[in-house]
Amino acid sequence: MDDSTPAASAQAQERARALWSTGDYARIAERLEPVAAELVGALGDIGAARLLDVAAGTGNVAVAAAEQGAQVTATDLTPSMVALGSTRTEAARLPVVWQEADAADLPFDDAAVDVATSCLGVMFAPEPAAVIAELARVLRPGGLLAVVAWVPHPTAERLTKAFLRHQPPPPPGAADPRDWGRPEVVEGWLSGAFTDVACAERAFSWDFATPAEATEYFLTASPWHVASLSALPPTQQAVVHSETRAAIAELATADGRVSMPSPYLLVTAARR
Repeated sequence: MDDSTPAASAQAQERARALWSTGDYARIAERLEPVAAELVGALGDIGAARLLDVAAGTGNVAVAAAEQGAQVTATDLTPSMVALGSTRTEAARLPVVWQEADAADLPFDDAAVDVATSCLGVMFAPEPAAVIAELARVLRPGGLLAVVAWVPHPTAERLTKAFLRHQPPPPPGAADPRDWGRPEVVEGWLSGAFTDVACAERAFSWDFATPAEATEYFLTASPWHVASLSALPPTQQAVVHSETRAAIAELATADGRVSMPSPYLLVTAARR
C-alpha cells in the first residue's frame, strides 16, 4: 500500500484510529504490563531521562518509566488511547505528558529525547522506514532505543487463520507487522542510524481458564479481531466465530485450560 501521498497517509491514519478504537484495548493492555516492565527494565537506570514512548496505547511503558523518575512524554495516533492513558497516569499522580501524534511524523525537535520506546506499538505502523527515521531524528546522539514486537509463532497464526481466510490479501508492498519480530529484518532496518543493535526473544503466554473465556476475550477485546469480525457479513461472522472457537479449543489441556505461547522480540539500540 502506498501511503506516500498526503491523502493516502490521511486515509491510513483514519483506518488505524478506527481499528484501535474498537474492542476493549484496556483489557489487552492489562495483560501486557509485564512486557512493558521488561522493556523498561532493559533500559537500565533512566533516572530523570527524557523518555518518549511512541504508540503508547494506554500507557504501560509510560507508567513504568515515570515510576522510575523519567520525564515521560507518551504519544499515540488514536485519541481514545490518549484519553485512557492520560486518565490512568493522572489517577496515579504521575507527571506524564500525553499527545496525539503519528509515529511517522512526530511533533518534536531533533535530538529532543534521551530514550525512545515503543511496546507492541510501532510494529503496526504502515511505514516502518518512516517510523525508524523519526525515532532516530528525535533521539540525541548516543540515545537509547527500545522496541518490543511480537515474534511470528504458529499459535498466533492458528488464531488469525480463520479471519485471514475471509479477508482480501494485503496489497502488494504492504508492510508486514511480523517483520518487527524478525531479528534479521530489524537489524537491517536499524543499521544505518543506530549501533549496538541487540535482539532478545522473550517468552509470553496468553492464559485462560477455559476455551470459552479465551474466545470471548479475543473476539470482544482485541481491536484487530473485533474490527476484522465486524467488517464481515453476519453469515461469515458466524463462521469465523465458530472456526476461532474450534481453533482455541484444540489448544486446551486435559484440565480445560488454554495457554497460548506468544513470544516477543526486545530490540535495543543506540543512536549513532
